[in-house]
Amino acid sequence: MTPAAAVRAAIPRDVADLLRALRTAGFGAYVVGGAVRDVIAGRVPADWDLATEATPDQLRALFPHATYENRFGTVGVPTIDGVVREITTFRADSGSSDARRPDEVTFLPRIEGDLARRDFTINAIAFGLAPEASRRADPVADGAIVDPHGGIDDLANGLLRAVGNPAERFTEDALRMLRALRFVARFNLTVEPDTAAAIKRDAPLAARLSGERIGAEIEGILAAVRPARALQLAADLGALAAIAPALSAEWSAAVGTRVEAVGGDALPDSPDPLGRMSELLLPIADDDDVAALLESWRRPRATIAAIQQIRALDRAVEVAESEAKRGHLDGATLRIVAAATTGDPRDAARQIRRRVAAGRASGASAALLNACMQGDEQQLPAAASDLALAGDQLVARLGRTPGPWVAALLARLVDDVAHRRVANAEGDLLAWSERIVASERPDSIA
Repeated sequence: MTPAAAVRAAIPRDVADLLRALRTAGFGAYVVGGAVRDVIAGRVPADWDLATEATPDQLRALFPHATYENRFGTVGVPTIDGVVREITTFRADSGSSDARRPDEVTFLPRIEGDLARRDFTINAIAFGLAPEASRRADPVADGAIVDPHGGIDDLANGLLRAVGNPAERFTEDALRMLRALRFVARFNLTVEPDTAAAIKRDAPLAARLSGERIGAEIEGILAAVRPARALQLAADLGALAAIAPALSAEWSAAVGTRVEAVGGDALPDSPDPLGRMSELLLPIADDDDVAALLESWRRPRATIAAIQQIRALDRAVEVAESEAKRGHLDGATLRIVAAATTGDPRDAARQIRRRVAAGRASGASAALLNACMQGDEQQLPAAASDLALAGDQLVARLGRTPGPWVAALLARLVDDVAHRRVANAEGDLLAWSERIVASERPDSIA
């Protein structure tokens, strides 16, 4: 199937309706950018963007429910499928005092000028009809590919190349450097030498980007099947030093390899974005430094907390592996630690699998993993909430005033049930509690 035929077949109904409405009104109508690239690469687009020479005012007149809340010519049009599609007026950008957004935009009459402002050749491909085409022509059935910069060939050859002069592309928008790394990871591309040289020269500009944008691009890289090469490229070209100095200072090629191994397609925990992020930041020793970096990337609090939990659990697994290597195999205690750390005892086995995948586990990890997985399969208690009784039942049975001793006794019961010293049944646990209290010193359960 030709690229044009592939795009033609993939265009959603509501997008086709918008293209036809533009053509009926006498305007050029194209789908552009990432959607066209993804279809040609054999992927399913996440979104479809359109472009035309119609101005924002003309678009709002044509689509009465459209919204226009920016100065870049992008109009949002709600469709019958409940999706808001973006239609952008052909434009040229000039100036970029913040290395992120154009200082001025100029609307243009033709698609070729619009494609010339885009970042990479693989994103500078369009499909549709020019304004001078016959109004009888259908923009889908009769549409054609417009590829003035050779993006289709670059995509086929696995090459990421900047549009036009690479020396200008990244001073216009520093985020393009991180986008380049994401495209390398997602499409398994090699960066064209002049483009790579421009990234290396302008990498310090990435430090001026918003943390939210940086964090989103990092997560995009980690979401790729093969992120290792892109991560190493970030280190080699200086982007990592700009956006994560603490990580850059501790970087080695092995880090990217370990990150890629965690959450691989063949693993039961795939995809594993939190595991990969934790592995990426593992070279940073201090938990506070990791939290500060994630906060600078504007990651959600829940994400930061989860990464800290994984780091704490990883240290516990390392200790458990060391103990197992010396002959003291205790998967039950590790599951209890996991439940206390992350809220899920199954995370003990999950973290061992991460360590095994990353090549950081000890020789005793297989036995420890098996013990944890057996506990998971048998649903052995790992927290007080898993027990067949509650604290108020202990208070009533033992006739004592409620206090810290209740939590301490429940923790003891969890450990005893997990190690099969007593059955997880209410009567057995109450009788066992009486034995514990009777055998302990008066002050041992406060």
